[in-house]
Amino acid sequence: MNSRVPHVGTYRRELPVSLERLYENAIDWEHLPWLHRTTFAQIERIESGDWGFRARVWTHPFQEQRAFVIELRLDRECRRWITSTLEGTGTGTEIWTHAFSLAERKTLVVVDFFVPDVDDAAGARLGDYYKRLYARLYDEDVAMMSRREQELDRVRGAGRPEPKRKDLGNISTLRAKLPFDVELNGAQFRIVELDGKLVAYSTRCPHLLGPLDEGRLEGGIVECPWHGYRFDISSGKCVSGGDCQLAMAPRVSIDKAGNTIVET
Repeated sequence: MNSRVPHVGTYRRELPVSLERLYENAIDWEHLPWLHRTTFAQIERIESGDWGFRARVWTHPFQEQRAFVIELRLDRECRRWITSTLEGTGTGTEIWTHAFSLAERKTLVVVDFFVPDVDDAAGARLGDYYKRLYARLYDEDVAMMSRREQELDRVRGAGRPEPKRKDLGNISTLRAKLPFDVELNGAQFRIVELDGKLVAYSTRCPHLLGPLDEGRLEGGIVECPWHGYRFDISSGKCVSGGDCQLAMAPRVSIDKAGNTIVET
């Protein structure tokens, strides 16, 4: 631990996720202003890699002059990551997170907060603030990590014989239920109406398997709620600059009886 800077508090929590998901989440700088949008307004990456990241961050609500620089360094051998404030408000603050695997998908995190140049009273207030903050952040992170684990399970289970064609029923009945989700050939797709036509698109973001079914859809563009990647649902192309695209979606057609058919 950092014996040079006053220790102001500790946050402990058992999380229903694997150590691997926690490591992945720790170095995922991109999700901060999206998943934690009530806390972070903007982030600009300075440097990143398997070791962690360094970035300029703005809290919510956004104010240009309130930027600060943080660095997160992941030490897998010691099962910990250290987040340090390098510039701006709180310079010298360090947050040490240790993770202990309790079961395949159960991990204990112990988070210690170190803040420089504070007396006991101020340290106690800051300790309470950080504990509340981390409780909220982990609530949001657990939801994302658990959903990602489910999607990874779905990917691992792919390859089993699955129907490649489904009859979804009469088009009039289906239109009343839109948007409508359907599972086909081991993958999930959402069906929507776009410019008078039914279109299917993958509900799994190709970046980190985020839930596009929970994302905002506007003008044929769907936005991932985890990292803000945006996709044209007709072509599958990423229109926000990412080097990825949606999985190929099934064709949607109407047969002679007026039934809606999806098939790969």
